Amino acid sequence: MLGKVGDLTEIVNPRSRLQRGLWLLQDLLAGRILGIASELPNLGPGETRRVAVDGDDFYFLIQCYKTKQRDDVRFEAHARHTDLQYVWSGGECIEFCDLHTSLPAVAYDKNGNVYFPVGKQSNSRLLVHAGEVAVLLPDDAHAACLSLGGGGQELVRKIVVKIRDAHLLEAPESGYCRDVGNPPGSVRVTAAFVTGASNPNRGAAL
Repeated sequence: MLGKVGDLTEIVNPRSRLQRGLWLLQDLLAGRILGIASELPNLGPGETRRVAVDGDDFYFLIQCYKTKQRDDVRFEAHARHTDLQYVWSGGECIEFCDLHTSLPAVAYDKNGNVYFPVGKQSNSRLLVHAGEVAVLLPDDAHAACLSLGGGGQELVRKIVVKIRDAHLLEAPESGYCRDVGNPPGSVRVTAAFVTGASNPNRGAAL
């Protein structure tokens, strides 16, 4: 998905962890999370800072970098984390593909990430401009930081919200949604999205 933060909050289940991530991003942009937005303009090219929100379940990465050519980037994907990649300033292209159609066997590292070369094949592309957010699910292998239209380098400042298990719904008392008929302690994996059919590769409806 790609769009304005406010527009995406309108189509995502309001009890989902994905929605909570979008609300966190809205709060940051509105100045309700102190310090982070004010730090972003002061980052130098190549700097990244991690800001904890809720352990490994929700956290921010704030980044500054110059866009790159295709041969200088790699695809990456994450076993359990969804990325909300919000471009604060500048613009970039993100290529993406389904992880499981690109590699015969996925080998994640100890942090739950996988990386591989972009290669020569043609992939889907998102053109992300300032004020837009790209939602990248765990099976969306993505190569970010690409120059728009193959042009020269552009300085980009970006906020990434990392959401663990974004497809789950949250219940107030536990952070998870449980079926009434399930025994205590059981967790229901429920789609966070409200549209369309299920993609069997994701375990979450798109």
